[in-house]
Amino acid sequence: MRRIPNPRLKGREYPYLLYRVHFPKASHTSYHENYGFTCTADDRIDICDYDDLANGFESHLDWGSKKPTYFISMFGSEDHAVNWAIKQIGRGRDVSASVMAIDPGQIKNSRNALLPILCLDDILSQYPDLVPDGKDKKWFEDEYLALYMIPESAIVNSYDVYFG
Repeated sequence: MRRIPNPRLKGREYPYLLYRVHFPKASHTSYHENYGFTCTADDRIDICDYDDLANGFESHLDWGSKKPTYFISMFGSEDHAVNWAIKQIGRGRDVSASVMAIDPGQIKNSRNALLPILCLDDILSQYPDLVPDGKDKKWFEDEYLALYMIPESAIVNSYDVYFG
């Protein structure tokens, strides 16, 4: 087992807000208006175990994969989130998307403990072999990952976007 330094961001490293794009008919992450977002994996991951992290990233970063993932993607920029949502709608992924502003300091579990947030760009810069074959590292810039869940209480704003 190869151990790596804990990749979780510290609170002072979070952007003020993060932005989740949710496609009601196409997102792999489950969303419920009373509970928020939950990942599709039903077990746990050790983010300090290189192999666990590599396996988790393999399924998460393969956009065509149906394998459950531990991570919930967010963007560090609202403009990036909206532009990406519109581009995906234009490609036929869904007819609309919700852009949700997330307060990263409120991504907590039921015991009020902060859940890990990872900066994907930082991790892929440190471990470039985790970039999936055929993917460019720059595709993952400005992407942040919440581990396991984003509670409804962390969502501070939401609005729908459409193509055109």
